[in-house]
Amino acid sequence: MHDGQGRADSVRRRYARSETIRRLRAMISSGEYEVGERLGSERALATQLDISRADLRLALASLEASHEIRRIIGRGGGILVSDSRLERNINTVESLPIIARRQGLLVSSQVLSASIATASRSDMRRLELKETPASIYDIVRLRFIDETPLSLEISHLPAQTFPMLLTRDLTESFYTIFERDYDVRPHIVDETVEPMLCNAEESRLLQVPECTPVVRIRRIARDVDGRPFERATDVYVASRVRFTMHHSGYVRLSATAREQKEPGGPEQSEKPGNPETNPREH
Repeated sequence: MHDGQGRADSVRRRYARSETIRRLRAMISSGEYEVGERLGSERALATQLDISRADLRLALASLEASHEIRRIIGRGGGILVSDSRLERNINTVESLPIIARRQGLLVSSQVLSASIATASRSDMRRLELKETPASIYDIVRLRFIDETPLSLEISHLPAQTFPMLLTRDLTESFYTIFERDYDVRPHIVDETVEPMLCNAEESRLLQVPECTPVVRIRRIARDVDGRPFERATDVYVASRVRFTMHHSGYVRLSATAREQKEPGGPEQSEKPGNPETNPREH
């Protein structure tokens, strides 16, 4: 008798979960919710669907496992529409594992190469290295999101700033290693983001067809004293990441640019020695 009742309860729970998942998916599609939009709180959704919060949580767990929704706990939290893409906010300075963990995703790293090299002239300029010759760490890593290749990361780091770095576990977050072992934290980060098509080597490593759209980010990170400590290039598979940004207000035009936009404003100088008008001077 008890076994029969247990099986009946199990069937009922599975049916309730499947039906709740179907209704939640229909709610998302019919409401034309965009990724990142809030569906509501558990209490509100349970009331709206006329089900128990226990049944709702079972359905939410399944949808979260398939990255269709994301649950955020605390003030301002709730149930958010999601997908399998990693969301990276370009306003913040955070390591990739922390960003992923907050979204219920797992980031792992594979070190493809790690060596000490002589800094190039470009490295000398961008990392503001003074001694000649200067040494850098040249580290190439492949980053995975839930075991799927997400990005290729090429890092050039000043060897003098991070002695014995190659003896550390380089699959860890670099920013975690820098703060824990060297008391170095990113204070200012300048990044350049550009879309491009991956080449043959990038396609092989990222396991995508050649010429797949990717997003390349070039980064210079500085510590609290303004000293550059990281020069990196990240190549993300475009279909596996989403970039977001939040800002308020507006960008004020320079006085010169504003005058040029106004009727009767002064004409731009065309003297060849003016770096604002001669691109060869940059």
